[in-house]
Amino acid sequence: MGQVKRVDTPVGRFYKYTIDETKSFDEGGFKLMPSVTTVLGLLGSDKLDKLEAEMGKEALQQLGLKAALRGTAMHMFLENFFICIKNGKDPDSCLLYTQKKSPTDLLNDGLEQERITAGRELFYNYLYEGYLDRVKKVIFTERFIWSIVFLFAGTADFCFVNENGELVIGDFKSASSIKDEETIHKYELQLAAYIIAFEEIYNTKVHHAELWISHPLGIQERILSGDELEKRKKEFLSLVEKYHNGWDARTVANKYCSAA
Repeated sequence: MGQVKRVDTPVGRFYKYTIDETKSFDEGGFKLMPSVTTVLGLLGSDKLDKLEAEMGKEALQQLGLKAALRGTAMHMFLENFFICIKNGKDPDSCLLYTQKKSPTDLLNDGLEQERITAGRELFYNYLYEGYLDRVKKVIFTERFIWSIVFLFAGTADFCFVNENGELVIGDFKSASSIKDEETIHKYELQLAAYIIAFEEIYNTKVHHAELWISHPLGIQERILSGDELEKRKKEFLSLVEKYHNGWDARTVANKYCSAA
């Protein structure tokens, strides 16, 4: 299997999959894979367009930054909790572990206390509503995965085995309120992409995906399985095909990836 390296460019985030370091893109030395987020950018967003028109681009960017930092804090609490679980500790010990370690890690990363507090409260939603009890075995947290067959890549939040022994790909989101269906649809496509890549890499079938969105009033949940999951897989692969048909990979490779 070749090496994969991230390449950030003005036209999007890509991943360079190197097959032969001595050869160029035209010679088949490497392939370029857009990120899952880059592919989903083809969909656009009526909601964001409306908000930008109302608030202005700069104000919307500031709002997005605050949301991202809050989400970063929430993910840190979750990740430290599940790393502890994966190492064989009991849930009570892992709760104490993440309560102690996560704020320190986040402060060291430069996050403000306000954002850390907001992220911790969103983490507690999962605890109080019993979502963390579903996890009987942690397979991974924050794993980079990709598809060589369809040429895309991304980072999946979480994979676990639930109380029924089913393999689940999970995604954690933070929000200030309940998310609309346009946003949920994009999240479902994102999860479908991760399942496609996971099943290709590990040759293992995923039973279903779970989307957990923590907001101040609780958890908004969506489970993606069966025919609905297969439908979202097809939708995402259609977007991937559209993306690859619509961009000049050779130009991007020669301009940004020759020394990457």
